[in-house]
Amino acid sequence: MQLDGQPGEISDSVITDSVITGEVHHHHYPQPSPQSDGAAPSSGIMESDLPDDVLSDEPVMPEVPIKANKAIPITIGVCLILGSLLMGVSAYGNLTSETLSIEEATALADSLNIQGANLTGEEVTDYFAELQDDGYFTTLGVIESLAAIVLLAGGALMIMGKRLGVWVGAGGAGLMLVDAVVGITILAGVEPPDPLLSLSMKFVSAFFVGCGLFCLALPFIPLLLASGRAALD
Repeated sequence: MQLDGQPGEISDSVITDSVITGEVHHHHYPQPSPQSDGAAPSSGIMESDLPDDVLSDEPVMPEVPIKANKAIPITIGVCLILGSLLMGVSAYGNLTSETLSIEEATALADSLNIQGANLTGEEVTDYFAELQDDGYFTTLGVIESLAAIVLLAGGALMIMGKRLGVWVGAGGAGLMLVDAVVGITILAGVEPPDPLLSLSMKFVSAFFVGCGLFCLALPFIPLLLASGRAALD
């Protein structure tokens, strides 16, 4: 093997001998790491911090804010106030009720006799006097007065858009139901001279049951509607 005088040159014989003898020279060089800058190794899948709904092909509907409808609680409040006026009138009539005069008792007996009853004015007077002694009118008058006040407060709160008005109004309606139940209970303990006479009194109690159930459901209507809930604080 011969070398030229210049150190950087290799003769053709050197290359030829290396090929013939089958010498294979492997040179290993350090490969730079693809993540030498400290980044986490990639798994081949692009990762993103964006939410899935942004990357999705499906259209995203914008969230529409619910608009408060103040007319709903105001309407309910007005109805509760009307119910309080009804209870106030009934309470005043019961608290100021006195024994029927013979003329009033006779007129009531005549109207019931047309419907098939067999009553006299004296029997009607005695029946109402017995109810008075059992505290029928006084008890109902007190309960109805409380119901009128609570319903009035609940209606005012609903008009002002206060959520508390729902529960106050429901409490007033509950008092109406209590009034009806107490009235029917007292009537059941007094023997009437004719079934039609007590039946007419029970109709009044049944009317208050219906009003109580109606007023009990009214305050919860705004809670069932999204716009109504938004109008209540």
